[in-house]
Amino acid sequence: MPRIRTLTAVAALVLLTAGPAWADFKVQLPDAEYGEFEFEPVGSYGMSGNPGTDNEQSFVPELGYGATPFWHTELEFETARPAGIGHHLKFVQLTSENRFQFTERGEYWVDPGFYFEYGQVLSKGVPNEITFGPILRKEMFGTIDTVNLFLEKDIGGFASGRPSFTYAIESRLDLGTIVEPGIQAYGTPGPFGHFAPISQQDHRIGPQLFATIAPFGRGDLKMNGGILFGLTPAAPRRTLRWQIEYEVHF
Repeated sequence: MPRIRTLTAVAALVLLTAGPAWADFKVQLPDAEYGEFEFEPVGSYGMSGNPGTDNEQSFVPELGYGATPFWHTELEFETARPAGIGHHLKFVQLTSENRFQFTERGEYWVDPGFYFEYGQVLSKGVPNEITFGPILRKEMFGTIDTVNLFLEKDIGGFASGRPSFTYAIESRLDLGTIVEPGIQAYGTPGPFGHFAPISQQDHRIGPQLFATIAPFGRGDLKMNGGILFGLTPAAPRRTLRWQIEYEVHF
């Protein structure tokens, strides 16, 4: 397994040279897609009867490229509005996102990958962020199931606190059709090893639809979206989310 050891070392080196991220509702996949250029807008809108968790917005255009057979990198322009009264939609962070593919798809019982993200904030007095952790995918019983288990950590002169644990889960039916149903779940329990009380944790889950149109012009068009329902008081009651990806191979 020399290739896995090499890629693990590369990922560890990235962590040492760089280092939580503004949440967007996107499940990361353990794929690199060498030579593929992509444009990908991701967005969400949270609604709630509670003014403290209402009108949460996120709009993130992304530009990505499969730089090697095992490394996919993206540049994100993160625009967001926190939930609550008195906030406004604004450009908050410039982010470098990286996925590392450790094995070929289906080569082992699970498809492993690794994720690393560095976020450069654009406001004074706010810490920069890193997010990192494993990506795991398993195909079984006619489904494609993916799990992201990430740690988020503030870095820089204004950093404080422990790293926080976040997760994202996706399960979709592998029907081989243009449109397939599935489900996604997202959560932020809080600082790793010292989770917040359940009422302060953010957990959301809901049905999603996944569509692929290939070919579409010179490339492939992939879309997914749906609704997430808040499971805790800290989460909006309903969150609409969407993700559109246009891929072109060179």
